Amino acid sequence: DEWEFIRRYMEEGPHAVPRPRLSTQLPSPIQAFSAQFEGLGRFFRNSSWLFKLVMLMVWPAFVIIGTAHWISLLLCWRPRWPKVIREAGLPGKPVPSPTTLSDYPPEIQERLLANADRWQLKPGKRPEKKPRKPRTPRAPKSST
Repeated sequence: DEWEFIRRYMEEGPHAVPRPRLSTQLPSPIQAFSAQFEGLGRFFRNSSWLFKLVMLMVWPAFVIIGTAHWISLLLCWRPRWPKVIREAGLPGKPVPSPTTLSDYPPEIQERLLANADRWQLKPGKRPEKKPRKPRTPRAPKSST
């Protein structure tokens, strides 16, 4: 969605896109804490009581790391587009020229041309997907 918004803004101008809604300039603490726990959900549900006990003892470290991450998000600069891009498409403002190979230094041009075969889709068939092996269910634990 973001790239489509940028594309329409650059091609058709600011009148062609809806004005973006920002609820706040401050980052949410949920962003900082969810990064730590997003991989643990399913693992935590299927784990033993010993692992759950260890996680209970380690939770202060997660709180400290999450708080530090949130503080670092608060201290970040707000991203801002360069003036040429912000003014592109406005009436009376120049349209930036597209970037070409000659805009780069000679050593970068050589590296780009060395990888030119990767720029286009190659004809042929798409590789077939390998079938996934079905998961084998765990054997129930015996209480003996």
